[in-house]
Amino acid sequence: MDLILYFAAIAIALWAQTSVKNVYNRFSKVAANTRLTGFDVAQLIMRRQGVSDVNVEMTQSLLGDHYDPRSKTVRLSPTVYNTNSIASIAIAAHEVGHVLQDHEGYAFLKLRNSMLPLAVISGNLAWVVIIIGFFASSLNLIYLGLLMLGVIAFFQLVTLPLEYDASARANRLLVEEGIIGFEDLPYVKKMLNAAALTYVAALATTLLQIVRILLLTQRRR
Repeated sequence: MDLILYFAAIAIALWAQTSVKNVYNRFSKVAANTRLTGFDVAQLIMRRQGVSDVNVEMTQSLLGDHYDPRSKTVRLSPTVYNTNSIASIAIAAHEVGHVLQDHEGYAFLKLRNSMLPLAVISGNLAWVVIIIGFFASSLNLIYLGLLMLGVIAFFQLVTLPLEYDASARANRLLVEEGIIGFEDLPYVKKMLNAAALTYVAALATTLLQIVRILLLTQRRR
């Protein structure tokens, strides 16, 4: 059973990553009905929403687009930053959705940011602690590692409404600000829904791993 859960977790993670890459590759080649690039879209939406303290920078990481609330910076990958594809404007608008959450004091963003240091520590140490626990036959260490995985799972759970809200804002603002027409909206939604599934898959993968470790622990009793 534990092997089934192990391979199921891997399969879910690979499926989500492949899906978002396929959708991104598809819509990165489809021009939106606007001449605005991802950079232009981010700047335009923030200006019209009264945001003046956030910079937009280019990062070299493919699909590494994100908003950093600590430095007040939206970072966009080169293709997103420089082109006017469906994928580019969807991703740029999504990241600006996070900017607006930050400016409004969105509750889930505050909770996620407060959990971030603990989630990073748990992400770095959870499996190390669990593996040492199995080798040392220490249930206390195994349970400590499971607790860390639980922290990661809760962090991923909190992230879900954050991501879906940012996507909803992106869909609405792209139309309201006249950046795209209704004919492009279904494609933007497909792009953002595929990206959101990676967060759902990450949570499902973590939960499956927790169940798997619990089953292995029961066998050692």
